[in-house]
Amino acid sequence: MYIKELLERLNEISDDNPIAWYPKAERVCKGFSAKTHKKRGVQNRVYVVLLKDVNKRRGYALYVGRTSHKPEVRFQQHKDGYKASKYVKKYGVRLLPELFDHLNPMSNAESIELEVSIAEALKKAGIPTYGGH
Repeated sequence: MYIKELLERLNEISDDNPIAWYPKAERVCKGFSAKTHKKRGVQNRVYVVLLKDVNKRRGYALYVGRTSHKPEVRFQQHKDGYKASKYVKKYGVRLLPELFDHLNPMSNAESIELEVSIAEALKKAGIPTYGGH
């Protein structure tokens, strides 16, 4: 997807508050690769969720997680309260597959490593980020 189309989609989601840091988040995430991507038998994934109004602040943040399910299934589990992050359950808007699809699926060990590394890189880039443990 082209960056212009993506920003237009995110601006629709964010009402009158565009997500200024989104292009930086995309560059950070696209800088990662998974060595075990699509190898035979791998089924773990990392995912990134857009959060809105965390801690009663107007604005957006990201949540980075990992799962052995499809990200859509795991996102719904969060929203339903099953093994849920309080951030995703309450503030989760939607998945941002354009930030993680290029990595999935991968091995369990690599998903553990990438979850932490991606969250740390996003935080280091100044992007409000939760999860990544």
